Amino acid sequence: MVHVRKNHLDMTREEKRRFIHAVKEIKRRGIYDRFVDLHIRINSQDYLDKVTGKRLGHINPGFLPWHRQYLLRFERELQKVDPRVTLPYWDWTVDHGEDSPLWDDDFMGGNGRPGDRRVMTGPFARDNGWVLNISVVPVGDEHPALNGNYTHDDRDYLVRDMGTLTDKLPTPKELDDTLALKVYDSAPFNHTSGSEPPYASFRNHLEGYTKFAWEEAAGKLHAAGHVWVGGHMMYIGSPNDPVFFLNHCMIDRCWALWQKRNPEVPHYLPLEPTTDVPDINTPLGPWHTMTPRDLIDHTKWYRYDK
Repeated sequence: MVHVRKNHLDMTREEKRRFIHAVKEIKRRGIYDRFVDLHIRINSQDYLDKVTGKRLGHINPGFLPWHRQYLLRFERELQKVDPRVTLPYWDWTVDHGEDSPLWDDDFMGGNGRPGDRRVMTGPFARDNGWVLNISVVPVGDEHPALNGNYTHDDRDYLVRDMGTLTDKLPTPKELDDTLALKVYDSAPFNHTSGSEPPYASFRNHLEGYTKFAWEEAAGKLHAAGHVWVGGHMMYIGSPNDPVFFLNHCMIDRCWALWQKRNPEVPHYLPLEPTTDVPDINTPLGPWHTMTPRDLIDHTKWYRYDK
């Protein structure tokens, strides 16, 4: 059955309650932490190999189909708890600030407290039973956004630091300019792709590692969502914060919007075998069950409300 993924602003109170219950239940069963562990393992290697080396989930064309499969698998686990649950998305182009209903006590909970930035409110506060079992912190001199080196994080509570590292969330213009790009991705298929005119990498602009000449800074769209929330969202253990899934659901929606606006171009590149990155027929690890070609059309599983 094709289900509908909604903007969280349009969810009913009951839909939110069911979503939170399902998330907490798969956490209780140990399933949630498997998704956290998988993200850490796969994406640590992606970042270590960011210039040359085998990449699957970030900093390469596979970013969008890999996360589409990751979200699908996560959503199916939620639906084993409650078949009516679907993933919502956070449209940060219009839904800005700590006063958004996103951060209400009955949904994602609020910002971290001063000092240690520990989240104290909502269903994902430590005092309300949300205990982090698998988390890491970066080590070394590289910025966390491109750093695959890590060590264990002993904190068992969720951390948020909203608006500290950047006070800007994406704008409608940022998204529209990126959706107007006609090329899915281009060599060298990493964090430098599409950095110069004609900006031939929709993927890299959406992932947020590059920018247009008229934009103030990189770290936009996908990356801006992570950086603005801060705390655990800043690094590869980011799925410890359930808002990760709303951020990535928005990114998946952006790929769908781009496909709809650009029906005449390939919706994934490369089409031919390419060193270090998945081509359209590469089974995506660690599952090796679906290829980017299989994942291009999301409408067989779900659609977006708008």
